[in-house]
Amino acid sequence: MVLDSDRISSSDLANVTQMLDEHFRVALSATKMVTNAMTAWIEQHQSISAEELSRITALEEKGDELKRAMLSVLSTAQTLMQREDLLRLVHYNDKLCDGAEICCYHLAAVMGSWVPEGELRTKVAELGRMVNEIVTEQREAVRFLSINIETSIAKADEVCRIEKRIDAQWRDVVSLLYPSPIPLATVLRFRDFVNQLEEMANFSEDAAIAIRGLSLTLNT
Repeated sequence: MVLDSDRISSSDLANVTQMLDEHFRVALSATKMVTNAMTAWIEQHQSISAEELSRITALEEKGDELKRAMLSVLSTAQTLMQREDLLRLVHYNDKLCDGAEICCYHLAAVMGSWVPEGELRTKVAELGRMVNEIVTEQREAVRFLSINIETSIAKADEVCRIEKRIDAQWRDVVSLLYPSPIPLATVLRFRDFVNQLEEMANFSEDAAIAIRGLSLTLNT
């Protein structure tokens, strides 16, 4: 299933979809850096190195470059009727790249002095797994936009379902975090970290809604 060739330039579509896929690949790579760092911290008490922080910043900067390139294409693609929804997708994906970088710096600030234990440890590990899952599904939803719209919609719907589970998981983590016998500064910094993870899930849900909007202008 493809976009209507009477309403959209095939060259415009090719440029935008190729850049969108690369942009989402960068966002997924950045997200995996966060979740891999969480796993190494929880299971092996490892901290994020300065080199890893530099890599996540480099990914965020690459995401910015791709965003600017896509905005340039979209601003000149006069035949692209789906421009508004595509612009929203670019915006939400850019927020994912930003959020992953913010998460890494928040996590790096607490890693050296504390590791969650017991039920909190389990909940945090599961939250990280779910965030990785939702961004993966989001990228797949975009990838299938010009291949099979039914599959793309199904992936977008799954993103929304995962986001609801992440909301519940986030509430559990915060409820367990506040009474933890750790310094207040650590509580606040880790709260900022899990809040940012939850915000990334919100942006994925927003992207899924934009994908559903795009589906209205696709041939079936």
